[in-house]
Amino acid sequence: MKRILIIVNLFLCFSGIAQLNIGDKAQPFVLQVQQNSQQSFVMPYLNRIVLLHFWSSSFSKSKANNKTLNRLAGRYKNTLYRNAEGFEVIAVAVQSDKKAWNESIAADSLTNFINTIAVRGYNDDVCKKYNITQLPNDILIDEYGTVISINPRMRDLENILDERKNFQPVKKDVIGYLALESNKNELFKYTNLYLFDAYGDSVALSNTNDKGKFTFHDVKLNQDFILKVDNKVNLTTSDPMALYTNYGELIALGKNNDKGTVFFIPSNMSFKLTEDAQSDQSLNGDIKQISVVKNLVFKNNGKELTIKDETELNAIVQILAKNKNLRADLYTHTDEKADAKAAMELTTNQAETVKNYLIKKGIVANRLNSVAKGNREPRKSCKAVSECKEEDHKINRRVEFLIYKN
Repeated sequence: MKRILIIVNLFLCFSGIAQLNIGDKAQPFVLQVQQNSQQSFVMPYLNRIVLLHFWSSSFSKSKANNKTLNRLAGRYKNTLYRNAEGFEVIAVAVQSDKKAWNESIAADSLTNFINTIAVRGYNDDVCKKYNITQLPNDILIDEYGTVISINPRMRDLENILDERKNFQPVKKDVIGYLALESNKNELFKYTNLYLFDAYGDSVALSNTNDKGKFTFHDVKLNQDFILKVDNKVNLTTSDPMALYTNYGELIALGKNNDKGTVFFIPSNMSFKLTEDAQSDQSLNGDIKQISVVKNLVFKNNGKELTIKDETELNAIVQILAKNKNLRADLYTHTDEKADAKAAMELTTNQAETVKNYLIKKGIVANRLNSVAKGNREPRKSCKAVSECKEEDHKINRRVEFLIYKN
């Protein structure tokens, strides 16, 4: 085995192809951009997280995810990150046909990419530096110019970017109901539903009740969704099945196929499918209001934070420190195991502890408001405490932040 590895490494050295590994420093390169001019790219690039996306208009496989990646780039481009100034996709078309390249960019509306072309194909300097010998190929580079992922799946890419945000993605219950477009009272009852993300991965399962209503618990918002309705549902009318918010607003019409009825829910509409939809805002970097939930652990009956708690709270500290015009309301909640008096005492301690930590980190006290909620507002309510699983109690033990402009 060692002899085989040595031979492979020798072959790579003699062939002039450098192996690329996670942790390597990204190399600079020069490419032609759409305006027919040359542009130099030095990593780190403008203190941004960068995805080098290698593709070609002549390979359908390498084009397959372009539209999805373009939407993702639009959502994450100017998001507030802890250390980076944003996210950028530098799309490198490995081909000599500039006309086909431009036509493909226009056809797929790839407006969120920096579109470049490597006209010498695999012999181009950028392909040699990044060991590109086949397409598609993606290299993720952080704000320090270090390679942090090679060919991440789209969902993994999204998770990496989420982890680097100043705040974690909002998770809420997604609720709505199904009825006919022409008549909201013609409900679809007891129907199985499947929620998928835009990459085809299953997110959650649910079903409609006797009022056509459904709930998907703790879903990460600010992403595109696909809602599929069980194909056992038979429509007895030509009217399409419609998806409504909890408040009766029409969100989308279903499209029928042999596998059932499908709804596409874009990221800017997913916030409407929440209980407090009227106050929710999209989080595309322009902060008007952000809801953040932290599941902190605490010590000493809520009077001390763990190291993990402090790490979680540092994301809140950074966003408040970076944006002086923001205020934060924080609400502490606990589970239903304790009686109301003990629960209120615990969450009062927790609220004071969190507020004091934020002040200690330099956030002025008059920008903060803390409220202890005890166990009056569980996210997962139990008829009897014993009926709830431990993960349900954990969901109820939380600190909710509402961050908004002053």
